[in-house]
Amino acid sequence: MASAAKSRSKRLVALKDRLNRLLAELDGLCIRSADVLEVEEQISLLEESFRAADALQTEVELDLDGEERQAAIDDWALCRQNYRVGKARARARMVEARGEGPIGSGCVSAGIPAVRSSNGRLPEIILPKFTGKVLEFPSFWAQFEANVHKRRDLDNATKFTYLLSNTEGTARNAIEGIPLTPENYSQAVDILKKRFGRPRQVIREHLAALWREPACREMTAQGIQALVDDVTKHLRCLTALDRDPFAGRLPVSEALMPMLRDKFPPALIRAWDTNIGPEATDEEDNLQKFLEFAQWQAGLLSTSMGEETKPSASRQEERTPSSKPSRPERRSVDRIRSTAAALAVVAAKGCPFCSGDHKAEACEKFRQADLPGRRDMARTKELCFRCLETGHMAKGCREGRPCGVDGCRQRHHRLLHPSPMTESARSSGSDSIHPSLWAVRSTSGKGLPTARACAYGPNGKHVVVNCLLDTGTAVSFIRKDVAKILGLTGPHERCRFTTLGGRVGPERRWRRVEFRLGAAEGSGRRGACTRMQALVIPRVCGEVPTAPTESSDGTPARTVAEVEPRQREQRAPLVVDVLVGIDYYYELVTGRIRRAIGGSVAVETRLGWITCGRTARRRS
Repeated sequence: MASAAKSRSKRLVALKDRLNRLLAELDGLCIRSADVLEVEEQISLLEESFRAADALQTEVELDLDGEERQAAIDDWALCRQNYRVGKARARARMVEARGEGPIGSGCVSAGIPAVRSSNGRLPEIILPKFTGKVLEFPSFWAQFEANVHKRRDLDNATKFTYLLSNTEGTARNAIEGIPLTPENYSQAVDILKKRFGRPRQVIREHLAALWREPACREMTAQGIQALVDDVTKHLRCLTALDRDPFAGRLPVSEALMPMLRDKFPPALIRAWDTNIGPEATDEEDNLQKFLEFAQWQAGLLSTSMGEETKPSASRQEERTPSSKPSRPERRSVDRIRSTAAALAVVAAKGCPFCSGDHKAEACEKFRQADLPGRRDMARTKELCFRCLETGHMAKGCREGRPCGVDGCRQRHHRLLHPSPMTESARSSGSDSIHPSLWAVRSTSGKGLPTARACAYGPNGKHVVVNCLLDTGTAVSFIRKDVAKILGLTGPHERCRFTTLGGRVGPERRWRRVEFRLGAAEGSGRRGACTRMQALVIPRVCGEVPTAPTESSDGTPARTVAEVEPRQREQRAPLVVDVLVGIDYYYELVTGRIRRAIGGSVAVETRLGWITCGRTARRRS
């Protein structure tokens, strides 16, 4: 059921993308006054896609519950409205081209009186005032051309009069002074088109407008919705000008993506990165999908906070063409209280530290860090110090309960309380979980679980490696030069390492690779390999002492206690190539253990027997 619902959701997204593309193409045909038959064919394709999307939308809504269903219904209502407006506008152009009736008698231009063909005088027509802004010229000329310029029952002198009356500012100055005669009307039109309507100039203005678009820093429905509407408007205009920003092997949208992402709130960007994951494909990680995600987040915010945001198309219809578009205020006191309610990532990855399905305060990684480390982690992820949630800071948090630890009345989270009791409890718990892997220099009298193995790459390349098995490490690692020899590649991930003692390293990008690990040649255990993933780092750890391996007959070698001192001295320290963490440790260990009288232990693994533990003291 889940896979079928996911498949339907993907098909619906594809149909919506096709519907938006067809709408943009239809607007382009109307703007450049294409042939009526071509417009009819485009409308036919549009209707076919809309019917398919509408049927699939009903199925998708049945798969959703609660806020997700309401958000899907609202999103489809906006798509349906855009479809109606675009289709009605195109049919009005067709009616005008055939001479069947005036534009203004239909539902598209409801505020414009019908132009009667029985007399030569024009009644008062509400047309936009063109002030000379390049981005406003295509819209102005499309309306003026439809209502005045292409009227066969009007002479050029009358058209010139209305052209002058509907321009002001720099546009009026460009044609002012030209004698008002029928012969000069065409000249005035050419002047306006050359100065304000050159396609290249309009395209550059749209790109500049995207660059100058004010950023939205707060997780509010109004701010995010306004930014999405403005960006989408410019992208659609570029498509209508035959400059599709999503076309080509390296589309313009890829260049715009980093710049436009930074204009959205950091919490939304983190939710997007968590949603798509590190292995997202080009079809999943692009500007169009990002804008759809931002639109969805705005809908969820509107539902959770009770905001009433009007769709972009409704706002455009309510504005008079001559009025200046008003931008909603993007800084609001309305803040979200919970990451689940505001971000509501599809995969429900709520933890900002490990992307797990739990809150930040329940994250084991966060709880095991010391107080400075926890503060740094919360500050890096921009969490509120009162409730440990994203989307707001402490000064705007609605959490009214005090800390309560040791009677503390301060307004901070209990995990951020600098209590000695809390720190001592945390430190003892940390020591019980993490073995002293990083204290390798003090291993005299001890043997670490090391083994010789063979690592295999994707193209059949293999190399003998030294492995260290450590249950105190959350993930596995492989040395960078070994990964390069094997030809390993993979996606990058952003993460930071926490070592024993609570020291937290800086956040960096590390590559995750996949390879196979098996027993080394000559061990007598040639067989199936273990497929594992690991992060590539330049150096795993310091040199570790060599531990005895199994004999050639597959039995444990002499334990560390039984090895002669001279043999131990001759055995050189090992450079660890692969560190097997807790994520793959139990896939390698078989469960068979043999103990020696001296305290050392032989553990059987799929790589062979390894010897570790306490060793005998050297005799003087």
